[in-house]
Amino acid sequence: MGLDYGALNEYVSGVMCKELPGIDIPGANRSHQHEFQGSGPLRHLLGDVERRSIPSRFLYLDDSGDTVCDAGSMSWYDSRKNQPRRGPEWRLYYSENEPIKHARVGDTLTLILLGDDTLVALITERDSSIDAQVKWLFGLDDDTRRIRNYIVGSNETLRVDATASNILEALGIDVRLPQSTEAMLDDMLRRFPDELPSTEVFSAYCRSTLGDVDYVHGNPDEIIYEAYQREEMLFRAYERHEAEETFPKYTNPVDVDGILSYSMSLFQRRKSRAGKSLEHSIEALLTARNIRHTAQAKTENHETPDFLFPSEDLYHDERFPAAGLTLLGAKTTCKDRWRQVLSEGKRVTGKHLVTLEGSISTRQTDDMRAKNLQLVVPTPLHCTYTEEQQRWLWDVGQFFDLVTAREREYAMYF
Repeated sequence: MGLDYGALNEYVSGVMCKELPGIDIPGANRSHQHEFQGSGPLRHLLGDVERRSIPSRFLYLDDSGDTVCDAGSMSWYDSRKNQPRRGPEWRLYYSENEPIKHARVGDTLTLILLGDDTLVALITERDSSIDAQVKWLFGLDDDTRRIRNYIVGSNETLRVDATASNILEALGIDVRLPQSTEAMLDDMLRRFPDELPSTEVFSAYCRSTLGDVDYVHGNPDEIIYEAYQREEMLFRAYERHEAEETFPKYTNPVDVDGILSYSMSLFQRRKSRAGKSLEHSIEALLTARNIRHTAQAKTENHETPDFLFPSEDLYHDERFPAAGLTLLGAKTTCKDRWRQVLSEGKRVTGKHLVTLEGSISTRQTDDMRAKNLQLVVPTPLHCTYTEEQQRWLWDVGQFFDLVTAREREYAMYF
């Protein structure tokens, strides 16, 4: 049932990663140069052969969700080429670009060599979730205080799934859909010839393509994760087909505003559907298992938690013990939006949040713990977190056990 976009080394030839020192950042420590120092790992990545004008993309990413990007070039050269007695001193010169202006000492620089011999210079904010996710994807050592090297080795056979593909696409690296989606796309076009249906209908359709799934006794972690993988794949397939049909309308003559407007609508629709997909999968499992709940309940100040247990009515009944109430937020990705869950129900002291985001930074998970918010992550994604984080994480099965036990304990109030 798993989703597979191919192996990582089909997209990336090699990666080098290091903590940025001041000397590599113009303006920091009075540095005015536009060069990355040619360390051993960088020489391993690019070799000891000069390369002039390497087409390059520059990116700066933090957890705000905003991407700073620019295009330019880099040059790899030996600054002591004409001084053979002193030995080589390799440097990677980069053209002026916007992302480097956002860099701070201690941020992570990841240089990614693609299969077409172009480079991506990625700068990620220190201790951010995107920083942790990039390191997980490429199999990089998490010790940010020393230079690290990775030439697609331990992770070269990593199979790219929806989690990995989302990180690659955040880096501007397009992923290829599996050939198996062609037959599924034909079926979708027969069912939905004009446009995609509502998120609820589409999510139900995607789950139906998984075959015979036992929603009552099956593993809820695997079901939610596989449903997410399948819906991501089918939505991408439909989206690309739609784009191939639509974009030509804006190219003859070229309608730049039309292209930008259409691209933005695609982006917004993808974000909206991703969030609803998780909610619909959880709802299907809760309903199948007869677990009492209210989706999109109303609490104080018009707040609407994604799921309230055992019900909205009992939440507002002061005779019902607060200890029997449970609140669950559902967010495909967290970023700083996880804080919204904290204010969604005053009667619930300790809240829960289920997410499909892998490798959230320890800075954020420590903050969640301090705010008495328990993170719930499907088991297949636990491996993207550190060992210490994994000991604290809950899986979906644990959460279902909790609300089931509370339902039995406080059944006398129903």
